[in-house]
Amino acid sequence: MEYTLAIDQGTHASRALVLDRHGRRIAAQLLPVTLARPRAGHIEHDSAQLLESVNTVIDAVLNTLTGAQRRAVTTCGLCTQRSTVLAWRHDGTPLTPALSWQDTRGAARLGALQQHAGAVKGLSGLPLSAHYGASKLHWLNHACRGEQNLWLGPLAAFLLQRLTGSTTCQVDHSNAQRMQLLDIHSRRWSAQLLEWFQVPLARLPAVAPVIGDYGCLTDYAIPVTATCGDQNAAWFGDGAPERGTALINLGSGAFVLADLPPGVEVPGLLTSIAISQAQACRYLAEGTVNGAGNALQWLQQQFPDSDIGGGLAHWLRQDITPPLFINSIGGLGSPWWETGLKPAFHPDTAQASPAVSAVAVTESILFMLNVNLELIQQRLTLHGLRVSGGLSRLDPLCQKLANLTGLPVTRSPEREASARGVAWLAAGQPVDWPPAAPDARDRFEAKSDPHLITRYRRFGELLQRRLDAHRHA
Repeated sequence: MEYTLAIDQGTHASRALVLDRHGRRIAAQLLPVTLARPRAGHIEHDSAQLLESVNTVIDAVLNTLTGAQRRAVTTCGLCTQRSTVLAWRHDGTPLTPALSWQDTRGAARLGALQQHAGAVKGLSGLPLSAHYGASKLHWLNHACRGEQNLWLGPLAAFLLQRLTGSTTCQVDHSNAQRMQLLDIHSRRWSAQLLEWFQVPLARLPAVAPVIGDYGCLTDYAIPVTATCGDQNAAWFGDGAPERGTALINLGSGAFVLADLPPGVEVPGLLTSIAISQAQACRYLAEGTVNGAGNALQWLQQQFPDSDIGGGLAHWLRQDITPPLFINSIGGLGSPWWETGLKPAFHPDTAQASPAVSAVAVTESILFMLNVNLELIQQRLTLHGLRVSGGLSRLDPLCQKLANLTGLPVTRSPEREASARGVAWLAAGQPVDWPPAAPDARDRFEAKSDPHLITRYRRFGELLQRRLDAHRHA
């Protein structure tokens, strides 16, 4: 009997799961965390609260185990929200809030780097964007001037140091890459990127493979054997992914992930590190939709007297012809990479009805996902889609996705894709880790939906017109 502890620190909650060698859940705990928006473009967590929430769920989940079960927990994996950064002292004391991946306060630095945009993408795998860590680390370095003994880096590095009690600081390749300072080819901090973003190397954690020795949890002596970003972990939520299948993870943001053969890139999308070990690395093509669950939260604020979440499944099943929605919540992600475009319905009278507005927002998420999938399919052959994350529990959303893409959609029966993925990595990637067999209700075959296809084409035309007007304003 061997168990793995999986820790998942996300945008809205910290989770801890214990799974056996076959990926079966033994115990789980969840604790919500708060997100503050002190001013426009500033979106942050209380760093101490994040750490406390992680410690709380670890304690809670391990305390539900019997003595024999507790002794059987022999490995631990940690995954975290990516591109969330902070500054902290060498002794582990946080100096700043944790600036969310959604935070764009460092955007001013990007203006001076536009001439190097192509080189930045070539080195880091990421386009110039304030959502990634580099501009935020530049901002933090300036905000902490005068401090001597401090680290700047991703949330994963801070949590690792505090959870293991280490006197040094390190972070995995997948989280390091989201700092936009890592050379994705050599998997080392890039001297050129550090110079452009004016971030001192001495203040960054050391980089290490996703699979490796990260020390032991201080209070429990459980070795941490894998660390990675949450979306990278979700890719492995059901164990080794099938070839020709893309994953769509639908959370606060939505992400499309597909395995990249060596030497292949998808223009307009990210190249991300899926897994790294001492001498090997695998990469993913990644598409990003910044506004998924976040966009529906935004809509809830527009209709405070309506229950958007409670009504959404019913509204999606109705014969509603919704307006189009320019979903720039959090900025447009791939392949547009544009900020400053205001979210808007077309026609703009749509907000008179919560139902049609909610359907419009949901369809906009699917439309942007499909733009990314079409780009991926110019380089790779896809036979099907896997979906995970909170919004994937909506049957009509999954059916619309299948209808739009023309691909069969299979929903993971397990909700905790990121936690399961990092557990699989930490457990040594066991081959006998099959996903639970999907129920027939979790399989969605494509059906003819010409009206949806027509709205998708109109959405693309409308978005391009709005982008052209915005860029020439």
